[in-house]
Amino acid sequence: MLVTNNNIQSEILITTMEELVPEDSLFRKIDKYIDFTFIYDELEELYPKIGRPSDPVILFKLVFIQAIDGIKSMRKTCEKVNTDAEYRWFLGIPFGQKTPHYSTFSQNYIRKFKDNAIFEKIFINIVNQAIEYGFVSGTHLFTDSTHKKANANKKKFTLTTEEIVKQRRKWLEDEINDERIKQGRKPFEYTDKVETKKVKINTTDPESGYFHRDNKENGFMYLDHRTVDGKNNIIVDCHVTKGNVHDSSVYLERVKYMKNTYNFNIKKVALDSGYDSLDIKKFLLDENIFGVIGYRRYGTKESRTKRRKYEYNQELNVYVNIETGEVLEYHGSIDRLGYMKYTNYGKDQTILRHIKEDINELYRENRISTDGKKLYQLRKEKIERSFADSKQNHGFRYAMYHGLNKNQHYTWLICAAQNMKNIAIKMNRYEKNTLNTAIIELILLKIKNIIQFFQKPNNIKPRAFSN
Repeated sequence: MLVTNNNIQSEILITTMEELVPEDSLFRKIDKYIDFTFIYDELEELYPKIGRPSDPVILFKLVFIQAIDGIKSMRKTCEKVNTDAEYRWFLGIPFGQKTPHYSTFSQNYIRKFKDNAIFEKIFINIVNQAIEYGFVSGTHLFTDSTHKKANANKKKFTLTTEEIVKQRRKWLEDEINDERIKQGRKPFEYTDKVETKKVKINTTDPESGYFHRDNKENGFMYLDHRTVDGKNNIIVDCHVTKGNVHDSSVYLERVKYMKNTYNFNIKKVALDSGYDSLDIKKFLLDENIFGVIGYRRYGTKESRTKRRKYEYNQELNVYVNIETGEVLEYHGSIDRLGYMKYTNYGKDQTILRHIKEDINELYRENRISTDGKKLYQLRKEKIERSFADSKQNHGFRYAMYHGLNKNQHYTWLICAAQNMKNIAIKMNRYEKNTLNTAIIELILLKIKNIIQFFQKPNNIKPRAFSN
C-alpha cells in the first residue's frame, strides 16, 4: 500500500539523553571502562581559580571523537557534535546547551597545551589502564614504521646541503683494534666522519622530510615509529620523526623508553629487514631478548653465489669449499669496517667475513627457527593490522597539521583513542562472556541438584493404597 509520510518535524518530544543513545554504543563502552579524571589533575595548574569555567576533558574528548570516527577536521567534528545525541552524551552536554566552537581546542593548544607534556601523559595513562585490565604483557613486542603524508605541496621545496656526523660504533672499533694488535698490526685511528648530502626542504612544512623507498609513494612525509604489544595489540609507543629518518636509528632509544616507562620485561621482538643492524642485534643479545629480523640481501648476486659454495669451520677458523675441499685461511688481514679476509693465495680466492659475523649467524638461526617463523608471521596480525586500522578508520593517512611537535602531540591522542576503543570492546566482550558463563554454570548447577534429588531413593515414596 502506498502511503505518504506526513510526520511533522517540529513535533515536541519528551525524552532523555539516556534514551536517545543506544545501549551498545561504543562511546558508552569507552565512558564505562576509561577513566578520564586524571586529566584534571595534570592540568590543574594551567587553569586559574577564578574566571570563565572550562572543562579540559571535554576538549580532549572532542579530539577522541574525531579520531575514533575518523572525521577529517575539527570544524566538521564540532558540526556533528552539535546535532548528534551520542556525541553530546559522551561529552556530557545535553540538547539546549551550546557545544564548543571548533577553534576552542586550537586556541587552548596555543595558549596552554603545546608546551605541556599532557599529550604524552594521556597516552601513557591509557596504556597503564590497559595494563591494569590485563591486556598488556610487555613480553612480546612488534615494531615498525609507517609514513603519513605531510600537509604540504610536494612540488614546493628548496634544495640545500646538510652536514651529517656519521654515528660511530666505538664498541666495534675497540674490537677491531684488539684484533689488529693481536695479529701484531698497528691499530686504526678512528675519527668522526662528516658526510654532506643534498636534502629537499619543503617550503610549506619545513619540518617534514622527503620520503623515498622502493615500491612506495615518494613525497614529504612524517614517520610513525610504532610498537604494539603482542597480547592484545595495544599501542605502547608511537614516536614521530621526519620522513627521511631511517627506522633503525631510533629503535634502541624507543626500547629503552618503553622499559623505563612501563617496566616491561621484554622477552621477544619481531622486526622487519629495515632494523637489520649490528647495534640492534648486540643490544638485544645483551638484554637477553630473542629477536627475529626479516631477511635482507647484502652484496652482489655474484658474491652471494660464491659464498654459498664455502662453509665456515669455526674450530679451525677457515672456509672450506663444499665441492672441492679447497681451504681459505685467515692471515690476520682486517679492514677498518671489521671485515676479515680469508684467502688462498695460490688460486687468488677471497671471502670476507665480518668480525661479528657470529651475531649475524645467530639471528639467521632465530629467523629460520620454528619459534622465529611463528613470531615473524604474527607481524601481519599485530603491527601491520594496527597501522591499517589507524589509516582506514582513524584518519591517520594524512597529517592535518604542520610541524614535528604538533604531529607528535596529535599522534599520541589518536593512538590513545585507538587504545580506548580496543580496551572498551574487549572489556565489554569479556563481561558478556563472564555473565554468559555464570548463567550457564548456574543452570548446570540447578540441573545437577535436580538429578541428585531424584537419584536418592528416599525422596520418592510409593503411594499407599487401601483395600
